[in-house]
Amino acid sequence: MQNKSPILYEGVYSNHFTDCRDYIDIYVFFKHFQMKINIPEKIDTNTAGKYVLTVYVHPEKFSFSIHCPDKPESYFFYKINPTGQSDAFSVFKDLFFDNDFFAYPFQKTCILVFSPLFTFVPDAIYSDKYKAGFVNFIFSEKEGKILNCPVSPAKLQILYSLSEDVHDFFTRSFNEPEFIHHSAPLIAYFLSPHVKHKKRQMTVNVHEKGIDVLCFSKKVFLLGNHFPCENHRDAVYYILYTWKQLKMDPLTDQLHITGELSQNEDLNKNLQLHIQHVHPVLPSGKKQFKIINADIPFELAVFFLCEL
Repeated sequence: MQNKSPILYEGVYSNHFTDCRDYIDIYVFFKHFQMKINIPEKIDTNTAGKYVLTVYVHPEKFSFSIHCPDKPESYFFYKINPTGQSDAFSVFKDLFFDNDFFAYPFQKTCILVFSPLFTFVPDAIYSDKYKAGFVNFIFSEKEGKILNCPVSPAKLQILYSLSEDVHDFFTRSFNEPEFIHHSAPLIAYFLSPHVKHKKRQMTVNVHEKGIDVLCFSKKVFLLGNHFPCENHRDAVYYILYTWKQLKMDPLTDQLHITGELSQNEDLNKNLQLHIQHVHPVLPSGKKQFKIINADIPFELAVFFLCEL
């Protein structure tokens, strides 16, 4: 007698699967179902060159947005969660091949790259001709492909590392994609008219396993770094250490916190014990989006609000 006990699979309850082929069929069905993305009707892909696609490349989680620069209400964001069997990049590749809208002739395709291995080089001394020399001098261990990203408001270049496989995939799959380091829109945004600078300020962008620390003196970029840390105690140490090194004033200078909102509450409380002006920051452009949620990385949300 066959065992017909109920099966619970991805939220579906059934007692009709009785042999191995049934399991395979239902797995294939759900894999296909999960790979299809429903683009809202407000995104009109019948008009070529209307939208900008921005893919956020992260070792643990990919996401992307589609928006029309002339219509803020057209903003669409999608977060891609890796499965237990696949890494984030593999899941994105499956999505890419299963969804025809990625073949749409976008006005521009931007690849926003999270890379903790990076450095800044002022425009005054940077040249593509000497890029290899900078790389050999700065990076003791070169992993993947070293790219450069200009940040015109700060008059500097960001040199950073990206996996060869990831770089080659996007170069093959999209027409002239523009690769941008994740810190570039942060720097450009906090130097833009969207943000008022009265004193020196430090901006901390919180990730799940690290923080970006960016420091400004009015409209001048002073310093930027990424610190790996998995708890708020380590984050507080790195923030206060950098604050002390720059001789920032705990009574008058500003500390802005943004990024992973779920981790910011304890961080804010601890920092307020040492620094008077600690404020959470949301991008001013968020009010322009008809549909917005806390899952959108800060650097992706402000990306189209600033000029790089």
